[in-house]
Amino acid sequence: MSPQTNLVLLGSTGSIGVQTLDVVARLCKVGRPFRVVALAAGRNSRLLAEQIESARPEVVSLADERAAEDVRRRFPGLRVLAGEDGLVALASLDEVDVVVNAVVGAAGLPATLAALARGRTLALANKESLVTGGDLVRDALGAGGGRILPIDSEHSALLQCLDAGRRADVDRLVLTASGGPFLDLGRADRATATARDALRHPTWSMGKRITIDSATLVNKAFEVIEAHYLFDVPYERIDAVIHPASILHSLVQFSDGSLIAQAAAHDMRIPIQYALTYPERVSTGLPQLDLARVGRLEFRPVDREAFPAFGTVLAAAHAGGTATAAVNAADEVLVARFLEGEIPFGGLDRGLEATLAAWARERADGDVPATLDSIRSTDHWARAFASGLTL
Repeated sequence: MSPQTNLVLLGSTGSIGVQTLDVVARLCKVGRPFRVVALAAGRNSRLLAEQIESARPEVVSLADERAAEDVRRRFPGLRVLAGEDGLVALASLDEVDVVVNAVVGAAGLPATLAALARGRTLALANKESLVTGGDLVRDALGAGGGRILPIDSEHSALLQCLDAGRRADVDRLVLTASGGPFLDLGRADRATATARDALRHPTWSMGKRITIDSATLVNKAFEVIEAHYLFDVPYERIDAVIHPASILHSLVQFSDGSLIAQAAAHDMRIPIQYALTYPERVSTGLPQLDLARVGRLEFRPVDREAFPAFGTVLAAAHAGGTATAAVNAADEVLVARFLEGEIPFGGLDRGLEATLAAWARERADGDVPATLDSIRSTDHWARAFASGLTL
């Protein structure tokens, strides 16, 4: 029997959080015991209540006080926290081995910093931590002595591929993108697509925001930023290619020309489990990838004219300072407005471009290292700006 792993799960009611609890239950059945010390959720107090009854955590946290009060009434003996302070408190708990950060959005950054400051192993699905505060995360990682294990399938794949050689011999990192549901639509048709169509991802089952971001390739640009910070590789040596089948999740090219790829079925429970058991591999009990049934594998370059938001996000990354915090905050607002039917799909591209241009005029701070306060200030500004755009 393996020693028990004490785990904190932030974002438990989202897609990654639900699948993480499924993975934990499977691992416990095969002799890899986990104790779920704490759970954090958004506002879905009903699903969190079910998870509390199943996982029996010692403490939970919710995004707002109203949802927290609902849980307190149902579980009077349970410690219930709320808001950003609650997330940070859970990430900072004593006697915790792994913190899984599956929070959606910039709200996950303070918890990431808190977990790393305590020297924890951070299983990271909250890409916005690195997109908005990559330098802060890198500093916290160095100061606290913790480590980050990526949950994103692409970065989990890179982690595995990098084991095939020396870091000094790495030439390029190559991330794959499905291209989303509109890959073969013309730009004009894509611009007027509905939310219902945009949420029909061809290969992955994910939350709403990441699904829309996959349709614009914003998510892939975010993943380039993640790879830059996770693996300390310059942006000019990180590529993305369209791979509609989503079978090869990422590749590493070494200096001798060898390309090492990681392939697996498109099931997020595979990279989640790898992060929880790293560096060991444990049977997932999931269907195996059948290459004969997969057939032909197709690759295409990213068409930046068809997917302009991809370039906008990378331009923000090169601008430095709080530019990525601005485009991330704007993206959160714009995606929500699109899902509510307030703006067309094409407004996502135009809104991000307008936000970055406004940041360059009004808040350009690319020469100044970002701080948590400056990131929060820019986040607040960008949300207000994106909310007021007519698109």
